[in-house]
Amino acid sequence: MSHPHLVSLAEHPAAACSIRRIKACGGLAGYGIALGGGLMHGAELVPALERACVAGIVAYLLTWACAIAAWRRVLAGQAAAAVKRSRARTAAAPGTAE
Repeated sequence: MSHPHLVSLAEHPAAACSIRRIKACGGLAGYGIALGGGLMHGAELVPALERACVAGIVAYLLTWACAIAAWRRVLAGQAAAAVKRSRARTAAAPGTAE
């Protein structure tokens, strides 16, 4: 029995682009929120920028992990739906026997 080739996240046309976009937005949002919060609470510029860089990196990694987990679920659902459609087509085709 041969197993079908499953598409990886990097090969999926929508997943790869979406994950890159989510990572970028998450990193920039983390950086901006940390920088704004630090400056609004009276921190000096250089320490606020350093903390914002760290917060941006952490937010980037967290959003990356969440995007990977979400897209894995989406691709698993798409694969299950494709198998279900294929089985329904096979069952509905006249003259096929298993």
